[in-house]
Amino acid sequence: MISLLEVAERARSGLKMNEREWDLQLFKKMQGLSKEFKLKCPVDSEFLNTDDDAADRAFEAALKFIVETGVYCISTNRVVRFTEDEVRDALRQVPREVPMGEGRDKRVFKQRRIEGREPLNIVPGHHAPFTEDLAPLVVKNFAQIARSDFIEGFNFPFTDGREVYGMPLEAYASRREAAWMREGVRKAGRPGMAIVLYPISPRASTLISAIDPDCGLRRTDGVLLSILPDVKMEYDLLTAAMVFNDYGFFGVNGSFGMIGGFCGGPEGAIIEGIVKPIIAFMVYRDMIHYTGVEHLAFVSGETIMYGAVDWARSVVFEALVRNTNSVVMLWNITCSELCTEVGLIESVVRSIEAPLCGANLYAPRVSRPRMNAGQTPLEPEFMIEVSDAVIRAKLSRVEANRMLRKLTVGLNGKPPVPGKTIQACYDLVRHQPSLEYQQIRERVRKRLIGLGLEFA
Repeated sequence: MISLLEVAERARSGLKMNEREWDLQLFKKMQGLSKEFKLKCPVDSEFLNTDDDAADRAFEAALKFIVETGVYCISTNRVVRFTEDEVRDALRQVPREVPMGEGRDKRVFKQRRIEGREPLNIVPGHHAPFTEDLAPLVVKNFAQIARSDFIEGFNFPFTDGREVYGMPLEAYASRREAAWMREGVRKAGRPGMAIVLYPISPRASTLISAIDPDCGLRRTDGVLLSILPDVKMEYDLLTAAMVFNDYGFFGVNGSFGMIGGFCGGPEGAIIEGIVKPIIAFMVYRDMIHYTGVEHLAFVSGETIMYGAVDWARSVVFEALVRNTNSVVMLWNITCSELCTEVGLIESVVRSIEAPLCGANLYAPRVSRPRMNAGQTPLEPEFMIEVSDAVIRAKLSRVEANRMLRKLTVGLNGKPPVPGKTIQACYDLVRHQPSLEYQQIRERVRKRLIGLGLEFA
């Protein structure tokens, strides 16, 4: 398999290209590949794709993109290219299972099957902004969710009364984040639980500074090293990957295809969503990926969207599961905010989709989170209940499409519903939601029971 040293050399010596030129050629390339491989989003899109051949064609389009186009390094303004043999060799080495954590808290994150019947791996929270006064308590509450396999860190603008700005403060904040995570899982009675560092900044020095087997990152922990939008990589993340790869870690790649970006519509976003996990393994050695497809207006917190984006997202997961060993996760993000019925329904939709298209579930969170208002433990606990109910019911993708159409009537194209902060709707001391939020959950649960799901 191509070494990270060779990737670094190609990032320094590859074809020189202006970033704007890369962006513009990306759209043209995606359009051409979509036409060549007959990728076309149905006019009346279902939530979940049921055409396996479409998923396989999308995968072949993604492979052709990687071989003919490569990945752009924004740090050196050069294109890193790979041969077809290098790509296929890398795919043969992608692990189907990723061990993490230690002692009695050791877990194994696994690839799932399409319409599989095994319980999902779960990442319950973070990848959201919290103030440092809440940090250890918030971590403890998410680590208390028994099904949690690992938890990811969070970002914060100030620490010790100082703005997190510049290399020294970033490195200090990175160590603080890891230490808070370690303290939180210990307080939850899970000292060996795996944590994943959320980058305070992409500087290699910031990332590497969190290595500390006592109070920070251990060899059984992970780091978020993501391929950027429009298939781009960073020299500093490659540097960190080289260090962590020797240290021992599991890398998490957080990136999806974007409708409305330089890749164009749903078809181009599908190709991008498949390309990124493969590239992430080759250039950063990432082993777990939250991917799929999102819409620019949705992730910007402007509009609730269903249809083409869901169908395209499912194609990405199906293509990767059918053709690679990749371990993938569906990011359970919502447009509406906390403690709202619409927000919880949005989360439920993705909790139904994931087990049917071969994905695990990742950190439910508001798409544009306000400080201390991105997530509570209620959402991951409920998404576990829902995904388990879907598996118990042995739903097919066809049956799920009918259920999801009924569940989302009247929501498509609507603005998000504003909500509350975590302090206003969740008791972090007693680990329980407010009465109002409990009542909202019960209303949504009754709707799902009416649609045919059964809860334990």
